[in-house]
Amino acid sequence: MKRLLVLIVGLFCLANAQDYLNVQLSSGYKHDLISNIKTITFSGSDVNFELNSGGGTSESMGDIIDITFGESALGDQSLPVELSCFNAILKNSTVYLNWKTESEVQNLGFDIERIAINTEWEKIGFVQGCGNSSTPNSYSFTDSNINGLKNIKYRLKQIDFDGTFEYSPEIEMSSEDTPALDEFILQNNYPNPFNPSTTITYQIQDEAVTTLKIFDMSGREISTLVNENQKPGVYKVDFNGNGLASGVYFCQITSGKNILMIKMLLMK
Repeated sequence: MKRLLVLIVGLFCLANAQDYLNVQLSSGYKHDLISNIKTITFSGSDVNFELNSGGGTSESMGDIIDITFGESALGDQSLPVELSCFNAILKNSTVYLNWKTESEVQNLGFDIERIAINTEWEKIGFVQGCGNSSTPNSYSFTDSNINGLKNIKYRLKQIDFDGTFEYSPEIEMSSEDTPALDEFILQNNYPNPFNPSTTITYQIQDEAVTTLKIFDMSGREISTLVNENQKPGVYKVDFNGNGLASGVYFCQITSGKNILMIKMLLMK
């Protein structure tokens, strides 16, 4: 640790004419503008990089190979926003887009872009980002204007505060298709982990009395969200964990003779 501290102090003394701090890790590179960095501190075996605008990141000293300064950013793994999932759900001619980031640095937000047959890529909305965050964040957007469009694709244009941007992978949704109603489905809740609210989506294939209940780890029933006769279709139900302690909970759906269960994580 002493050697690494001396290295950082010495490098900062030479950094007046440089723009970027580059951290080479065993898994790749991370970087940021020197002007964005407030402090570099040590905590046990971790090196903590705190940003002027709040937030930051921590790296294990065992993972750090080298720290350098330069006029440009190094490496191909230095994107400030780590996107971990991006998916779409089609229901009644409306597309629900959901995505999640594991961490964010200087994230202004996301342009939502769409393309279909006989059209060009177009911006259909914007969702503001969290700026700087070292914890996961969940986002959503609803596209309710897809009538007449076929073979729709979506992508996210993630934009930094300095105007630089990066596109997400594309996902495709065919408006000619409707969800097949010959399956009994309980999807994973979204977001998960959640605080304090999450959405549960399920599908039933036969008309039946349907119940949707939440249980804690001990098997104690926490809440009954649905208890009624329902026709075949796709349903969405919101669950609010206000008043509950952080931890693992279970959502169970029963429809006729069919039973399914998923695990949910409440993190406060």
